[in-house]
Parts: sequence; C-alpha cells; structure tokens
Amino acid sequence: MRISPNIVYEEFLVLVEKYEKLVPDWNYGTAYFNILTSVKPQLADLIRKTIYDPYNKNTVNDETHNFVKSKW
Repeated sequence: MRISPNIVYEEFLVLVEKYEKLVPDWNYGTAYFNILTSVKPQLADLIRKTIYDPYNKNTVNDETHNFVKSKW
C-alpha cells in the first residue's frame, strides 16, 4: 500500500477508518498501526510493543493519539 507521507494526521485517521472497514481481519487498532507503518514507519517503530501500540485493540486511546500526533 502506498500512501503519501505528506498527509496530515487527520487525513491519516480517515484512512484508518476506511481500511478498518475494507479489510475484514483488521480492527481499528490494527488498521491504525498498519497504516501508520505505511505512512510513517519510523513512528510506528517508535510505538511498537510499547504502551502506545494499538495493534489488536478495538480502539486507540487518547494517550496514543496524542503521542503519535505530537511526533507527526
């Protein structure tokens, strides 16, 4: 999947919602992390296996949103 790394955080969130619905095996957290990996791989690596990692979660908490947005 190719997504421009120049999108703003709000555009990223729109893509997350879109892909969550398009890919049956993805919950919201999985979509969030996978799209983040495509757009900002270094940022995804920064949160991987930390308290901010939303993979396998149905939601993304405010702390994760705030952290990722602050590093965007």
